[in-house]
Amino acid sequence: MPNTGGRAPWLALTAGLLWAGTGHAQAWLPPAGSASVSLGYVDTWDTKHYTPTGNEVDAGHIRIFTYGVGVAYSPTDRLMFEAYVPLIESEYHGKFPHPTEADNGAYHATVTDLRVGAHYQWLLEPVAIAPYVAFVIPLHTYETLGHAAPGRGLDETWVGVAFGKSLDRWIPRTYVDARFTYAFVEAVQGVFHDKENVEFDLGYFITPNLNLQGMWHWQQTLGGIDVPIQKSNPLFPYHDKLARDNFTNVGISTAWSYSDRVGFSLAYLAGIMGRNGHKTDRSIAVGYTYEFGNH
Repeated sequence: MPNTGGRAPWLALTAGLLWAGTGHAQAWLPPAGSASVSLGYVDTWDTKHYTPTGNEVDAGHIRIFTYGVGVAYSPTDRLMFEAYVPLIESEYHGKFPHPTEADNGAYHATVTDLRVGAHYQWLLEPVAIAPYVAFVIPLHTYETLGHAAPGRGLDETWVGVAFGKSLDRWIPRTYVDARFTYAFVEAVQGVFHDKENVEFDLGYFITPNLNLQGMWHWQQTLGGIDVPIQKSNPLFPYHDKLARDNFTNVGISTAWSYSDRVGFSLAYLAGIMGRNGHKTDRSIAVGYTYEFGNH
């Protein structure tokens, strides 16, 4: 972990747990006996849709509020378990609603998917390396068709690895953190649509307890279908699940360690390019983390 003398490195990395729908593997795991509870609030605003060619069109506006709860526990220095559950509240207004309750112009709220995962600290020097596996399990049957649908309702298995490196030798109080995830996604109507995600962060410690971080997030869907499609197409009821959703988002975040056990995080993310999905005009995340046990 970057040599800063504070708890901000761990809090900065756990802050990523609060982004809904994304994984956030850590390159540096906490010590044995550590445990944490994280609460997060994410406000996302989408006003454009990406076409299959990458153009942006106005097909209506979507507002999504995500309230997330995450827990993590490290029984040893090399192993960490985590779990995360979001409650999604979303609303669509525009001229092109889908024929579902999700797009009727009102806000709808529901708990969506449980995500559980395990991380292993394989190496610390000269580069921190921590592979991980996670499972996404829908907690109930919820609406998956519509601009404002809260999720896809599919079983997923994520396999990934996180890399981290302190740059103190060259740039004091600076580090890089990168993650790769491959998601095996439940096929729908016989259509394959796994995903690859790459995330890259460059962090700097203004003080030992205050972190500033730039973020670059990329996703590619392997398979899937281009959208929109005609209502007469037999895949229309499933097209939101099967969309070949590719995107590149960038952002900035900060984490502040208020004490040895309490920390706060704030992040901003925006889409810069994509295909077959909603463009994230802006997504603002606020997080609170409380640590107990060894630290």
